[in-house]
Amino acid sequence: MMTLTGFYFDGHSARRHSVTLELRDDVLHLTGDVTRSDAFAAVDIPSPLGHTPRRILFTDGAHCEVTDYAAFDAMFPSTQHGLSLVAQLEARWTYVLAALAITVAIFAAGYVWGLPYAAGKVAERIPEHMLVAMDDQTIKTLDQQEVLQPSKLSQARQSALISRLRAMKWPQGAAMPGRVYFRSAPEIGPNAFAFPGGSVVMLDELVNVSDNDEQILAVLAHEMGHVTERHAVRNMLQASAVGLVMTWYVGDISTLLAAAPTALLSTSYSRDFERRADDFSARVLALNGIPPERLGELLLKLEAAYADKEGTRPEWMDYLATHPNTAERVRKAREKTNTDAK
Repeated sequence: MMTLTGFYFDGHSARRHSVTLELRDDVLHLTGDVTRSDAFAAVDIPSPLGHTPRRILFTDGAHCEVTDYAAFDAMFPSTQHGLSLVAQLEARWTYVLAALAITVAIFAAGYVWGLPYAAGKVAERIPEHMLVAMDDQTIKTLDQQEVLQPSKLSQARQSALISRLRAMKWPQGAAMPGRVYFRSAPEIGPNAFAFPGGSVVMLDELVNVSDNDEQILAVLAHEMGHVTERHAVRNMLQASAVGLVMTWYVGDISTLLAAAPTALLSTSYSRDFERRADDFSARVLALNGIPPERLGELLLKLEAAYADKEGTRPEWMDYLATHPNTAERVRKAREKTNTDAK
């Protein structure tokens, strides 16, 4: 009488039991660590799948695994229904490569198009008060870490810039500047930031390097373009989504929690976001009778200023490291100026 050796699992624990299988008079007998007998007609034997062990499924949830394929087929010849479709595909390396390529393409498409689209939809639904609270927390963190220092500009100069900013006209539906904070940050250099809730941080270094207030307003209009389209929130959501997947995979949620505040502070916009913000700035400047070229003028000054500080600036706050070529942005700003002048 032919016998098989295999491993028995009771369906309640991961412990395996060594058993010997014997088929007599249409009854399957198991002996060894476990003893049981079942009518052969009551058990289920799935089709083979690649090089995985052959399995025998019992009605109570238990199962046996056998790795001797030849002996298994010899004992249960009636179960040789041929390979399943999955097993047939798995046996052909061309199909395996094709499946892998399709899987990679699906994940890539989800990351490149699906994730940004989903992040954009979610960002649109975040209440304004939550974004304002996010602003407060971010600016508070920058102050506490002494990344930002108190401004050295006079109150008169600060008031003049705020008045000029408040007097600007904005396109319908656009986000308008909220609270304005003046700070100094020599290590960062000339810069201005508009946070997701519309709060604006203006650095002394930007005011000092500019030739006129119109250049400063051009940069602020650019930043408000990011706020209007919620670029910072969208980037943060995308980064958090990737982190969430990694957390699920790795199983360490502390990494995600620690990285969440940093996601907003270290936002680096895509080239498309930057170009859209440049276009927004041009529309705002034109609406206020300011040549769009002012943005290009200040970009050149910022590039020169950062070139002098090369190797010392923190990359996470680099205004110019956010992708599009400066010469390209200056050229487009001049083209818009010339178009508006006609």
